[in-house]
Amino acid sequence: MHAEALPLAAIALTGAIALAALVPAALRMALVPAVVLEILFGVVIGPQGVNLLAPSVTLEMIAQLGLAILFLIAGLEINPREVRGEPSRLAVRGWLASLAVAGILAFGGQALGLFPAAGFVAIALTTTAIGALMPILKDRGMLAPPYGPYVLAAGTAGEAFPLVVLSLILAGAAGVGAQSLVLVGFVLAAILAIGLAGRVRSLHLPPVLRDTMTSSGQFPIRLAVFLAVTFAVFGESLGLDLVLGAFVAGAVLRALVPENLHHDLMVRLSALGYGFLIPIFFVVSGMKLDLAAMTNSPMGLALVPVFVAMMLLARGLPVLWFYRHALPFRQQIALALHSGTQLPLVVAITAIAVGQGAMPEWCSASLVVAAVITVMLFPALASLAVRDRTPTRS
Repeated sequence: MHAEALPLAAIALTGAIALAALVPAALRMALVPAVVLEILFGVVIGPQGVNLLAPSVTLEMIAQLGLAILFLIAGLEINPREVRGEPSRLAVRGWLASLAVAGILAFGGQALGLFPAAGFVAIALTTTAIGALMPILKDRGMLAPPYGPYVLAAGTAGEAFPLVVLSLILAGAAGVGAQSLVLVGFVLAAILAIGLAGRVRSLHLPPVLRDTMTSSGQFPIRLAVFLAVTFAVFGESLGLDLVLGAFVAGAVLRALVPENLHHDLMVRLSALGYGFLIPIFFVVSGMKLDLAAMTNSPMGLALVPVFVAMMLLARGLPVLWFYRHALPFRQQIALALHSGTQLPLVVAITAIAVGQGAMPEWCSASLVVAAVITVMLFPALASLAVRDRTPTRS
């Protein structure tokens, strides 16, 4: 980009971020989350729109940092004490069933000639956008027990397990056996890091984290960013996706920081992440979205509603079966819709598939647009299912 165009590009980027937050806040009846507007604004200011801004190495680096912070916050938000037990057991069973349903749908669709890359499509169908859902659930008061632990556990399974399976698929020349050992090693390293962080917190050390929380040094925030980047890079160096490392970094940070500081830390991280870095990831994702390839393909537009239905079926059907005795029916419907809400991992998975030449651009765009629709539609329908009240067990 020419130097004289940089000021206009910077205004376009920051203006898109500001508008994406302003529109839902100003129009209180609007059900479109900010993350969807960020992607749409990215399309508008990107190469397929008015072409004010194009993806670059610098923007991509900031976007990846935003993605890491998104999953760091998700890992920090989840309280293991709340999701252990029945919520975790049902989440694991539900995700395994989702993988089976997604496999049937994806390979069936490929056999019918609807789309290629069935393996990547199946993994994308099993994801849940818990990182993108977290602010929506929080704003609508749906994180409190008893419903909150179930949606958090299901969302965690929908974030972590697809990454594990994706890593196995991406084993390549190293072989599945070797990659499995890498995954086991990473999991053991993560457990060790979380355990060590808990031990450090139990020691009577100087209250550095508390004393610097409000100082200009902001050491806890800098430590959080350091952990997110370190674990993300460590995961990528092992052939894993960066979001898995960032998610683990959030769990490590939760174990390290005293509980009475969790709220203040979350407030500051949310300001940094949702105020600047995370929106850049979604804006850049919109800039890279190849809508022209989708609209020029005979199957591109037609597959969007098909993928939306497949996302809901893959994640929603197991919920209706496994949670039938755990939650009232309305909450089951809400959980099915929340579990079927997908976006960040769909963007990441399709980008990997396109980069490997396994998936054409039009198919990737169709999947991402379908995921955008789930974020626009499913959380709103879930709120209507429980009448916009914090769910309670009957």
